[in-house]
Formats: sequence, C-alpha cells, structure tokens
Amino acid sequence: MRRLTSLVATALTSLALCAGGLVTATAAQADTVSAGNAPPLRFVSYNLCGNMCGDAKGYDNQRRIDTVADQAATGTWAADQIFLQEVCRPQYDAIEKRLAPLGFHGLYATTLPGRSASDGKGAVCGGADYGMAVLAKGPVVDTKVLDLTVGGEDEPIKSPCVKSYVQNRVNWACSVHLYWAADSTLRTAEAHRLADRAAQWQAEGIPVVLGGDFNGHARSAALSAFYDKGIEDGGEGSFLEADETDKDHFGDVCPPSRSRCRSGDATFGREKIDYLFLSAGHFKDVKADVLPLDTRVSDHRLLRGAAYWSDCGPAGPGAGGILRRDAAGGLFRYTGRPDGTVAGACKAGTGWSMMRLAARDGNAVLAADKAGTLWRYPAAPRTGAYSGDTRVRVSTGWQAMDALLAPGDFTGDGRPDVIGRDAAGDLWLSKGSAGGGYAAPVKIGNGWQVYTALVAPGDFTGDGRPDLIGRDTAGDLWLYRGDGHGGYAPRERVGTGWQIYTALVSPGDLDGDGRPDLAGRDAAGDLWFYEGDGKGGYSPRERIGNGYPQGELLL
Repeated sequence: MRRLTSLVATALTSLALCAGGLVTATAAQADTVSAGNAPPLRFVSYNLCGNMCGDAKGYDNQRRIDTVADQAATGTWAADQIFLQEVCRPQYDAIEKRLAPLGFHGLYATTLPGRSASDGKGAVCGGADYGMAVLAKGPVVDTKVLDLTVGGEDEPIKSPCVKSYVQNRVNWACSVHLYWAADSTLRTAEAHRLADRAAQWQAEGIPVVLGGDFNGHARSAALSAFYDKGIEDGGEGSFLEADETDKDHFGDVCPPSRSRCRSGDATFGREKIDYLFLSAGHFKDVKADVLPLDTRVSDHRLLRGAAYWSDCGPAGPGAGGILRRDAAGGLFRYTGRPDGTVAGACKAGTGWSMMRLAARDGNAVLAADKAGTLWRYPAAPRTGAYSGDTRVRVSTGWQAMDALLAPGDFTGDGRPDVIGRDAAGDLWLSKGSAGGGYAAPVKIGNGWQVYTALVAPGDFTGDGRPDLIGRDTAGDLWLYRGDGHGGYAPRERVGTGWQIYTALVSPGDLDGDGRPDLAGRDAAGDLWFYEGDGKGGYSPRERIGNGYPQGELLL
C-alpha cells in the first residue's frame, strides 16, 4: 500500500483504513510453519510504511529496524533474502549494517528523492530518500533496478533486483511494489512488465524470487501474470506463491481437496496484498507464515515464505555425490549426474561447525565432534537432510584422530567399518558391530603421516573389496588394495601432480556407471572430476564446477 492514499482495487473496499492513523485489525492466524519445521530456503517480505508510519503516530523506528534484522537470525527465521517496500534510506542503511556481518548484501532503489516540507510538496522520510530494497545472504554477482513505470503513476515504479547466490545457487531476487490506485489498469501493465522480465531469466535457467506489496488481491488480473497455469485458477505466469498451500485460507474460493489455491492469509487489513513468488520450475513445497500485526512497526503484516529447490530430496541408494560444509556450518549436498557433473546445492544440515572430522558412509554421514564422540547421521527419508534429532552416538575417543574414513565393509563380515589415523601416523580399524556401533580400534598400519589427504573410494579396483588412497607431500597418489579381511596390499602409485588440490574427495559413483570416482578442489576453487575405470585407474580430469572456497570441508 502507498501512504494510505487510496484503495488498491474495488475488491479491497472491506479494508479498514484510517487516514493519518493506525490500522486496527485482528491478528493474523498463526500457521503451522515455523523456523523449526520450514523448508530450508527462507524469504521475508515486509512493507515497512517507513515514511507515513512515523514516530509521531506511535510507531517505533528502532523496533522497525530490529524486527527486520531479527528475521535473519538462526533462531527466528534464518532468512536468505529480505524484500522491503516503503523504506526510508536511513532505515535501510541501519538494517543493512546489522545484516552485513551475517553475509547479507543489498540494493536500494529510490522512488522519491529526499525533500522537506518547505518545498510545498510535503516531507518525505524527514528529508531522506524513500524507496524499496532487497537484501540477499550470499555473494552478489549482478544488480538491476527495473523500471516498471507505465505512465500516469504518482511516482516511479521501480523494482531493485540482485543476482546472488542463495545457499550456493545463483538466483535473481526482486523487491516489488506495484501501483496502488483503485483503477488496476496501470498495476496490471506493470505486473506484465515484471513477469516478462522474470520469464527471460527463467528461460536462462536462473531461479527467480519476487517479494513485495503487489497491491492486489490474489485473484486479480495483475496477479494472474505471476501464478502459474497449474494452479487451475486462471494463472498465466510461471510462479508458485508461498501461501498458496495454506488450506486455512482457501475459504469459499477453493475446495479443501485442492492442494493449491490463489488465496492466503491477510497481510493488510482483511486482505492479502503482499506476496512471495518463486519460479515454479526451480522451487517446490512452498509454505508461508504471516506474523501478527505489529502496530509499532507497520500497517502491514510481515510475510515469511519457505521452499525447497525442486531437484532436492533424498539421494537414491548408492548415488554418488559430494557434501560441502560452508564457513557458517551449513551442510550442502551436490548429487552426481550421469555426465560426471553435479547438481545444484541442496541444503542438508546446519550447525556442522562443531564437527572436527566427517565422512560419507553410504547415504549416512559419520562425524566426530571436538569432544571425540563419533556420531552417525542417517539421511531423512523425505528430504535427505541430516539432523541432530536423529543422530546416533556410535563411538568415542576420536579426539586423538586427524582423519576419518568410512570404507564400507573393510573386513568382509557384511558390516560397514570405520578407519581413523592418529597424529603419529598410525592407522586404526574399528569393525562394525551388529548393533550399529563399532568395536575397539585395532592398529592396522603405521607411517601414514606422509599423506596430506586420505580417501576411501570404495571398490576402486573392481575386485569386490574396498580400497584406500593417499596423496603424499610430493603430490603422488598411492592406492592400497583392500584384502577383504581388514588389511591391504603394498601401495601402488597411480598418479602424480595431485599436489594442486587443496581437497581430495571420494564421491562414490558420481556418474552412475557402476565404478567409484575421484574429485579434487584446486586453489582457484574449481572442482575436477576423475572418472574411475574400475581397475584402479581413472580418465583424464574434467572441470565440473567452481566456487568451492578454500578451507571448506568436502566429503
């Protein structure tokens, strides 16, 4: 809504507006989605009413800043992207400063330049600029301010957009504030301009998120430009809306048998006019939560949305892939593809900074914490995520180890085993037990301190027994053929020049050809794939990715 000057459409005549004062409305009904159970991709849209809702009317500017900044906190919502409308430049600057330490970068678009009451046009933001903004958690690679103005609007209609990495995948994110006049003609034209631009990005394979105050009810012509055709409600666009799955608000519009509906919880008065649209080809399982009205912050309610990437889910049995722990402790899975490349990042866990060592064990993960406790994290059946709620303690005493390997059944008894290396270079085998734990470690080798990287690739030689591989300081790669009884044959050199890699990974069968492969990350952050030949060798390397920072754990 813009300065409470007019109704957004004839369908909004039921809104309770009080010009120059606060809006009083019943608190929004709380949805079941929360920070604890929402999908991992998190978004926030909030019309701050930053100019008209001033301190003299009972609003608290510091509370406004705190409310937005708090949505980025892990325990509150852990937002990845935040879309703001009707925000004064000093308010935005304060929010951006608060969020910068969390890795957020923003873009502000001025729609009205700062002016004072003395110019006869009325004060705007106490003399500061007025406009809208978008903030994204992650590196920004491009920015655009889209001009959606058709002609005849009271002020320019702009949409600030950032192309950034959200949870290690690039996307475009735009903050939206469509025209607020009762006549929807201009608003509908603006909507089509925005939808057309977003369609170009989607055609390039780039996910798009649009968040903001669209100033129209869910079934209006303007909103038809965004809802995708699959919603069966006259949608003409290519987006899912975060609150379209909330059956508490289907009302008389859609039968409860439907899974989606052009409806949602009220965000302004008694109507929904704020939205979070996510490109249907890239996202799935959308959910939303509308917070109760805070009359000290805005005349709008804050809208939160969440989703999964459309291609994320549990990995299939035996599927190859790479797990990455980022600097914030987030765990991300990159599933292998038949061509040896990896799919986009899927968030698989949080709080992994506390883990000192980790290794993939089939679809599960083994991790040793700083106290030396070894935990097994099974993958969640529906999402493939790894959670502390389902982890199982399987061993202790791992504080003495500097390497952790999960070779599979190294002893031939049908149970997966685990191997550790201590600081002295001794290699220790812990046999798997029937109860899912491990027996006391048994020393099976020494002198392994010569290796700067160790991996357990599985059966790399094709003889049915798991093997081990080490890289020495000279960059030579050495293969140890497992004997199937807890030991291994003398080493064989199978490669040179591997010192260029800052991380060595055994991704399993990354390309699905039935043979284990290898991968390495170089100093530039590029990821290289080596297709295993099933006989202890591999094909020439192929570059399959970039943007894997140094210091991050790969497994």
